[in-house]
This record gives sequence, C-alpha cells and structure tokens, in this order.
Amino acid sequence: MGLAALLLGAPALSQTRELLEEGPQYSCFEATREGGATSETLAAQLCQGARSNAPAQCFRRVQEGGFLSEPQALQLCQYSTPTDDPASCFLKGRASSFLEETQLVQLCRPPIAEMLQFCPYGTR
Repeated sequence: MGLAALLLGAPALSQTRELLEEGPQYSCFEATREGGATSETLAAQLCQGARSNAPAQCFRRVQEGGFLSEPQALQLCQYSTPTDDPASCFLKGRASSFLEETQLVQLCRPPIAEMLQFCPYGTR
C-alpha cells in the first residue's frame, strides 16, 4: 500500500482517483490528446489548473490552421476559460493586423497567465 493510501485510507484514495478522472483537468487532458498529435507532457502542461475543456479547444483551434508551434499554442491557451477566447482573439488579430505571432500571443492570452509569471514558486 502506498503512502497516500496509508494517509488517506484506501476508500479515500479510490475516491480521490475517481474525482481526478472526472475532474476538469483530466477531461481537458483527454480532450487535448484525442487528436493523437500532442504528447502527454504537453497535454498535462496545457491542462494544469484547467476548470473546463477550454484550453484543449483553444489549442486545437490554433493548431488546425498550423498557425502556431506547440509551445506558442501552449502559451496562448493555457489557463483559458469558457469566458475568454484566446483562439478567436488570435485568429481575428492574425487576419486583420500586421502584428507578429509572438505579439498576438501576448495580446490574446488569458489575464491569469500574465499574473502567474509573478509567482516564482507556483500557485500552490
């Protein structure tokens, strides 16, 4: 029995696993991997802290057109929520401005991404 099982008890550990597998981060992770072209590591980074499938949907939209590299798409879409739509912002900006892709990524990424750069030791 692992340390987590000893600390939480076997029933609590199985409930924790069920919550993880049903939670929004895991759902986002699975949605990101559906296409098969993305590594598990990138999918895990993209969906860290996700509260919905919004990061996965954003990532797929900007990847479909081949507009961004995976690291740029990760930077744009990580921490996105259903209320902010960085993919639409990026795609509209790409079609109607002369900004470079890196500038559009900075302009369109979710506000939380900007704030997290000031947390050198993470959010937890």
